[in-house]
Amino acid sequence: MFALTRFGGYSDVVCVHEGQAIPLPPGMSYEEGAAVPVNYLTAYQILVQMGSLKRGERVLIHSAAGGVGLAAVDLCNICGADIFGTASASKHSMLRERGVRHTIDYRTQDYEAEVKRLTGGRGVHIVLDAMGGEHWKKGYRCLAPTGRLVMFGLSSAATGKSRSLLSVARTLLRTPLFSFPPPKLINDNKALIGVTSGISGTRPNVARLDAADCGLVP
Repeated sequence: MFALTRFGGYSDVVCVHEGQAIPLPPGMSYEEGAAVPVNYLTAYQILVQMGSLKRGERVLIHSAAGGVGLAAVDLCNICGADIFGTASASKHSMLRERGVRHTIDYRTQDYEAEVKRLTGGRGVHIVLDAMGGEHWKKGYRCLAPTGRLVMFGLSSAATGKSRSLLSVARTLLRTPLFSFPPPKLINDNKALIGVTSGISGTRPNVARLDAADCGLVP
């Protein structure tokens, strides 16, 4: 069995509601099973369920070499999307082998400027952002009309293994709380989407990803 648990995921023993437990498919290891709710379920919810990803759309994936990032890359390839991924330069070769067409070194390049350059100023249709803070505003500017900014984390508030209230406060001050009023969203024809896969009391959606889910067939 594997399950989506809101807290206690690193415990030796954890109790969850029976509706949140899923039988481990034959041939799947426990390590692979653990990656389903943590990485692939998150990416599936972002891209397919809420992002409504379609073939040919352009997707910007931050931290593309991370767990959720690689899961998103796999799903984007299944759906026939054009992938833009940010990562350190040492990971670009691996990402290109995985199907990332456009790699951006976040350490030396401004990803907003690169997205605009690579798309001829058109922007992307979906941005996956777990960083938060000022990146939400930059991600919004990267969107094409009908684009969706999907926010699923606030990692920019974490500067190390220990909690830093100063870092949290700095990130919150940079968060564009009033930059996206409804009239602006209407005029820009863009959407903001918030995602968390750790919803207590709900059964994880691990439905089979097929062509129809991604709009590959009518």
